[in-house]
Amino acid sequence: MKFSSASALFGALSLALVSLAPTPVQACERECQVNVSLAFASKYKEVSSDYFTILSEKLDEYLFYGVPEDLKEPVVKAFQDDITKVKTGWDDSLFKTVFDTIFKDEPKFKGDCNSPFRVKQPPRGVNWVMSDCEKMDYICGNPPSICHFMPMIKHRISSKLSNQLVTRIDGDSSDLFANYLSHTLTKVVDDYPQLKQYRANFHGNLNQILATVGGLATREFAGDGQWKWGWDNEIKELLLTFP
Repeated sequence: MKFSSASALFGALSLALVSLAPTPVQACERECQVNVSLAFASKYKEVSSDYFTILSEKLDEYLFYGVPEDLKEPVVKAFQDDITKVKTGWDDSLFKTVFDTIFKDEPKFKGDCNSPFRVKQPPRGVNWVMSDCEKMDYICGNPPSICHFMPMIKHRISSKLSNQLVTRIDGDSSDLFANYLSHTLTKVVDDYPQLKQYRANFHGNLNQILATVGGLATREFAGDGQWKWGWDNEIKELLLTFP
């Protein structure tokens, strides 16, 4: 009997300790990671599209500065087609950049965590709630942690994208000029010999246009000014639907 009583007491204590121990909380798994990254990428696609629109408009406005405008329409269109190609490549790259920034760059939002205890894992099929975002104040992979650190995550993404965008569009070494506009410029002066004497004008005008829009991206894109009201909650609500 004494042994049985001791065993019972030990069992009760063990159960009590288990009940007090932090409960594991599942991390944002692959489906969650993909959908959250797509949500962020769609917002930054909307923000960055403005710069490509401005590039196209400035080409129409300034490409023929100091050049007779007889052939303006077909020439401007050829350069604008280049911008469209670069924008398509840029849009396609956004998902990977966002995904890597959240889930691969340090500090990574990966891994199960709930120690020290912060939140209780909801039953399957039941969403997290916004108060869970407030409680989960250390970095790990569960949805409330990502939700809690949204300002940090947005800053990391926008800073990286700002640098990448400037690399794509600003100056002679940019992807846009080196791989597209410079070739189109050569083709234009070959196709329209009367424009050959204006090659330097075109080159200078292109550089000025790229520098202007690149400067805008440097000053504005890394900030929060273009992030629309309501996007935070939209992404948070998506996050909280994942276990």
